[in-house]
Amino acid sequence: MGRVIWLLSLFLFLASLHVFGAEPVDCSFLLGQILKNSKEQTKVIPALSDLHLSEPPSFHFLHKKVSEKNSKEERFSAVSELLLDQVIAAPGHRFLRKPQQVEGLAKYIRENNGGDFKHDRILLNIVTDADGKIREVDLWNAHHRFLAYRLAGYERLGQLNLENIDILVNGVQPWGEPWGHYLPSAGIDLNKFRDYRVVPVGGDIRPGTISLSGRFTNYELGSRNTIGQLMTNTMRDYKPKVGVYFGTFDPIHEGHIAVARNAMETAGLDEILITPNLNSIEKPHATDSRHRLAMTALRVQKEEGINLYTGDSSSLIDQFGRDPFFERVGQIYGTKKLYQVIGQDSFEKLVEQGKVDAESNRVYLVSPRESNGRELKIPDPLKEVVVLLPIPKGMSLSSTEIRKKIQSGVRPTDEEIDPTILDYIKNHKLYQSSR
Repeated sequence: MGRVIWLLSLFLFLASLHVFGAEPVDCSFLLGQILKNSKEQTKVIPALSDLHLSEPPSFHFLHKKVSEKNSKEERFSAVSELLLDQVIAAPGHRFLRKPQQVEGLAKYIRENNGGDFKHDRILLNIVTDADGKIREVDLWNAHHRFLAYRLAGYERLGQLNLENIDILVNGVQPWGEPWGHYLPSAGIDLNKFRDYRVVPVGGDIRPGTISLSGRFTNYELGSRNTIGQLMTNTMRDYKPKVGVYFGTFDPIHEGHIAVARNAMETAGLDEILITPNLNSIEKPHATDSRHRLAMTALRVQKEEGINLYTGDSSSLIDQFGRDPFFERVGQIYGTKKLYQVIGQDSFEKLVEQGKVDAESNRVYLVSPRESNGRELKIPDPLKEVVVLLPIPKGMSLSSTEIRKKIQSGVRPTDEEIDPTILDYIKNHKLYQSSR
């Protein structure tokens, strides 16, 4: 019965995804991209849950109306009684990657009567309805500093020095200039919010930064974190080690599972996230992503600590590369201890293309093929971000070989592909003709 319930929930979940032609997941976007296995062995997501904001936050207790014509002082007065904990964090800020900065900033603030940040002000945005009533008060930048004020004992916005703050209304400055909201694309559903501008990289602007209208609230953009919850997440002691394993998985076979297990054991990963390439550029004739997702889901539900990424990773990766995608995974799990599981051939190709950086936001766990015969040569600048995995003996498999066997009428063994996957292939008449 438990298995039937799991499969039913899988079908309903996948049916709601963008790859099935439905609208993208709207509520708690980041968490909605992960399908946990049925053993419920995941250690991380529940501990960093921000689902308490299941409905749009209410700011009805702020009675003053605000317009874009109000002065900075009038705007400040309207929100001065708001608790710092009640401000809504920007999307892509479920936790902060450098919590040590918060404590250092808090010390500076305590010792310097609130500190001097006039050169780099905190940016707040008040979003109103058509009548000027406050719908939401959002933080746009300086999340580390905002948390530092809270840690230093500040409770309400009115306690902050106005010279250290800029306050927008619907993204508009008091002198009438509209400002764009700079955001990490990793925290946004790019299939839903298409009217964005890509911000050029430079200075503090990282790859994958986009700009959207200030009339959107942080909640509408996908944030479910108050500053209070962000503080709890950021100061959490345990930071898990999470791997990401990309591939076409057409179909997923026992060689893939052996590599995943090998990576988890060798690197001491808490979890590994199987991430099918939904739009495979190098394999344009790959099986429909719906089938590859469903087959992968069937297999990983049997594996402790192995989960499935069900979202449209390609919308982020194709435009910005994989660094922002790993930033997204880090936000989902609340960690910067990230690893990419990759085959030797693919890794060497990335190195030749100059796409592996010593300053990367993850470590590469490189898996050689048993039949490869080539020693992996790691360039000196990359040795700190590359780990060579042991060869999983007897698992020199490929999806191409599996498909050829099925096409020729030969049933692959259970050691090559899980029987439930073969049943799915048979029921959906996959791999019936040569490609």
